[in-house]
Amino acid sequence: MISVRILSCGIAFLCALCGATLALSMTELHADGPYTQSATGMTYPVAVGDFQRVKIIRYKDDGSDESAGYNLETPTNEISMTVYVFSSPSLTSFGSPQDVINDARAHLCTAQFHAIQQEILSAHPDAILSGQGDTTLIQGAATHAGYKASYTLTNQSFFGHANVASRSDVYVFCYAGGKWTVEYRVDYPVDYDASEPIANFMRDLTWTISPEN
Repeated sequence: MISVRILSCGIAFLCALCGATLALSMTELHADGPYTQSATGMTYPVAVGDFQRVKIIRYKDDGSDESAGYNLETPTNEISMTVYVFSSPSLTSFGSPQDVINDARAHLCTAQFHAIQQEILSAHPDAILSGQGDTTLIQGAATHAGYKASYTLTNQSFFGHANVASRSDVYVFCYAGGKWTVEYRVDYPVDYDASEPIANFMRDLTWTISPEN
């Protein structure tokens, strides 16, 4: 997957101008135990259920854009899961009521989700959209609203196999802690129903991002 991230954009009430920018750097980080992203407070354990952490990548030098990759290596039913946490589009409210702020955030989150979809199509020109819409993630007492899109595509290399017909899902949740986007990208064989292990992973990797004041 390519490393494209959304350029933060300012807004005065409901006026915004957004764009996309390539990440400035890409550095693999090494941690023996749980790793916490300093800018966000998000912690990535070495394992989530049967998923094992395999890689941590920093895309911006200030640590505000990082990801952790996890693999579930069940033969013929492998799952590749990558979790990204990076900045949501910036928002300047000028004392606007909360409902106006919420509407503006929803508008910007939709734009960010569509930009992420374009990343996928750029990395996989053969990708075919099979579904998209709203989604909800429940973690204990917390409920997070976001977007999901699903694709079918061919992974040229997947767990040691070439040209694997795959399903690829993306989940996007904006404004965690008021300013961070949490994105999940999941790849698995096209004929495998991976819904249960995916749901368990997303439930059990608890967000440790500090709540919005």
